[in-house]
Amino acid sequence: MEREDQGTVLLARAGSQGEWEDACAAFPDVTAFHRYDFLQSVAPSLRCQFMPLTVMFRGQVVGVAPLLVKRLGPFTSINYAPFPYLGPLVPPELIPATLSALRLKARRLRALNHQQSFAQLVPADSAGGFTSVADRTFVIPLDGRSDEELLAAMSSSRRQQIFRAIRRGFEICPADPADFRLMEVWLRQVFAAQGMRPEYRPGVYERMFGALKDAPGSVLHAVRLDGRTVAVDISFSNGRRAFGWQAAVDPSYRSKHPQVLLVWHRLQWARDTGAIEFDTVGAPNEGIATYKRSFGAVERRYTVLHTQAGPYRMANSALGQVRRRLLRSSAAGGPGPDLGLTQ
Repeated sequence: MEREDQGTVLLARAGSQGEWEDACAAFPDVTAFHRYDFLQSVAPSLRCQFMPLTVMFRGQVVGVAPLLVKRLGPFTSINYAPFPYLGPLVPPELIPATLSALRLKARRLRALNHQQSFAQLVPADSAGGFTSVADRTFVIPLDGRSDEELLAAMSSSRRQQIFRAIRRGFEICPADPADFRLMEVWLRQVFAAQGMRPEYRPGVYERMFGALKDAPGSVLHAVRLDGRTVAVDISFSNGRRAFGWQAAVDPSYRSKHPQVLLVWHRLQWARDTGAIEFDTVGAPNEGIATYKRSFGAVERRYTVLHTQAGPYRMANSALGQVRRRLLRSSAAGGPGPDLGLTQ
């Protein structure tokens, strides 16, 4: 068993998925992004290896520390993923020692970038050696709320869109593999419109469907109209919290609001399976934040810790200087050399 010693805290590879899940179950702030099956399934699509480390104190397993390790030649990047909360679950008093052990692990892995995230705010004095920032998500409370109460918390326009989508004949159905090929196409179009590349490798959603479709706490649904798929959703739960991971809509049907009907179905499913809240997962801009608030979501802040190795910072600085020289050359009328910096 691989171990890393740092004072009173040990990091040890989990012996099994069951050991991992048992350790996670002790924490009320466990998330779907701590699920062993999710991390194991998603890692290849991020070109990463999943390292399931348990945290030990005085001979007992007291938590977990998931690592997604991406190889960059002789170096690595740790826990840079397009979903939140990827970080240790440990008792609050052990956070500083656990982070120290993780920094040692990162050095041994020759990590250029190292990130650890939490599902709540962590005191800045716990984050020695990391830069601490606060990010946000939006959470919809579900505990004890009826359909009428959930709808009342929404804006009137959202309620009307849900009712109109139902009247139009949109139906929520179990998804099948072909639906996730459509999801990939639609999301690729969204990224292309913003000049960005997709976050995951091709085929990820169909593979995740195959791996997780029968797993407890996984819901994979499609919205169909006259047999045609017009929206697709993947949501997960863990403990008493549910999370929206991915959703996509056929652009030609967006104005008919099948995606709003999917959100409504997500909330009903989460509540009926015992979740006390539904985490809509992030808000990268104010437009998305406003959209999520319209469903009755409230803002919640959480801590993201990150650090970069010296060589990476130097390389990044040098690259920035090259880019600035290219921009000055372009402004002066010269095209500048093509160094492949935009590839």
